[in-house]
Amino acid sequence: MHELIVRAAIENPLDGIIPDFSFGGAEFTALWQKLIAALWAIGILVSIGYLIFGIVAMSGASGETNPNPQAHSQGRRKAVWAGIALAALAGLAIIVGAVLTFAG
Repeated sequence: MHELIVRAAIENPLDGIIPDFSFGGAEFTALWQKLIAALWAIGILVSIGYLIFGIVAMSGASGETNPNPQAHSQGRRKAVWAGIALAALAGLAIIVGAVLTFAG
C-alpha cells in the first residue's frame, strides 16, 4: 500500500532571535525614533484633515436649499474612513504591541 513518510520538522531559524533596534548606537536610535514619531504625527494630522473635510462635505450636502444625498453619502464615507484611520493611528502603539505579543 502507501508508505507513511515521517519527516523531521525543520527547526525555526529565527527561534530565540529578538529584534534589536540599537544596532546603530544611541545617536542612531534617537534619530530613527524621532523620525518614526514625526511620521506618526504627520499621519495623525492628515487623518484629522480628512475627517474635517468629510464632515464639511456632509454638512454642505445636507443644506436645506440644495440637499444632495449622494454628496452626503460620499462625505460620510470619507469621514468614517478618516475616523477609523485616526483611531488606528491613535492606538498604533497598542496595536503593534498586541501583534508582537501574539506573534512572539
